[in-house]
Amino acid sequence: METLQLQVGALKNLPVLPQASLQILQAINTPDISIDRLVAALSTSPSLVARLLGLANSAYFSRGKTTTDIRSAVFQVLGLDLVKGLALGVIFNVQFDTGKCQTFESDYFWMRSLVTAVAAQKLASEIGALQHLAPSTVYTSGLLLDIGILALGFLAPDQLNQIFIAAERGPERVTDLVSGQFGLSHFQIGEALLKKWHLPELYQSVLSQYQRHDDVGQEQSLLDLLRLCRRFSAEFASGVEFEPAAYLQNCQALRLPIETLNAIAEQLLESRVAMQQLAYVMGN
Repeated sequence: METLQLQVGALKNLPVLPQASLQILQAINTPDISIDRLVAALSTSPSLVARLLGLANSAYFSRGKTTTDIRSAVFQVLGLDLVKGLALGVIFNVQFDTGKCQTFESDYFWMRSLVTAVAAQKLASEIGALQHLAPSTVYTSGLLLDIGILALGFLAPDQLNQIFIAAERGPERVTDLVSGQFGLSHFQIGEALLKKWHLPELYQSVLSQYQRHDDVGQEQSLLDLLRLCRRFSAEFASGVEFEPAAYLQNCQALRLPIETLNAIAEQLLESRVAMQQLAYVMGN
């Protein structure tokens, strides 16, 4: 426990958010916020507005016409809930410059994060135990799942570079090597970051409980879903052929028909090129 506390204390170099980003986070986490109030908060960050407009005009979202203002991007193209999740991801990406980590592939990172988030959001609507959660909450839970890796790319680029080389980009191997190198997992690092930035406790709890496999109560179904989607995103991003039967046990735990998983997986696979473009916009 002492070692863990010392390691978490060493994360004091986690950046403090600028005032504009704090205002945006507050707006994102305000239930039932109006579009006008959200747009006003988003507009305080020109870089965020540029990213969101880029997303609205990407192949994944574009409806054949160019979107030139942030209100139209929110109201007509992206939607309020999705903008909250995307804005959160962009804020994190802007704050953490991973350029010094030579093997950090931003497109790959955001492809995995986005596929995890989108798959979780789509599947959650089919799972009875998750009906109490807003779609945007499930989406954001998936998007933030590996945020500790992004933080390490900024805080410890050389060490993370060596971990990536050793792991050859294998997701579970990276998790093990991070724990061995830093004395805590990248999930715990992400939890510390979310706590420092005062994000909702649910997202902190997801990262805190992710590696536990005993019953954690009300959040168990969300954790089971995120584990399924994170596994799928690793295969998706690496081009591994999807095998529905390999997910049978996951589906049974969630009372999710495997046919539903297969259908949503096919939707995402058909959107691969658009998802790649979306990940590029998120990470650059």
